[in-house]
Amino acid sequence: MIHMEKTQDGGKTTITIKGKITFENTGEIREKMKEILRDESLKHLILDMKEVSFIDSSGLGLLVSIKNTMIRKDGAFAIVNLSDTVKKIMKQTGLDRYFGIN
Repeated sequence: MIHMEKTQDGGKTTITIKGKITFENTGEIREKMKEILRDESLKHLILDMKEVSFIDSSGLGLLVSIKNTMIRKDGAFAIVNLSDTVKKIMKQTGLDRYFGIN
């Protein structure tokens, strides 16, 4: 099961995700994110993944899609607080460089 929470601070919107991001729930996350991304005033999106214990290829594809949407909106997108497991997966796929993850 996945849990998502949205908070706003000034011009920044933070989405905190808890759980595993897998093929089974990527569709649900995608639909929620589409709703958030429709906001024309959204210019800075932060995805807080401190409580995400695993992400599979469908989840990684979703993250790429979110970043591409924010680029088209001339907005900024950041992923923060990765667990060691998720950070390792990002490095193995080379997506750590795409997302600017250290």
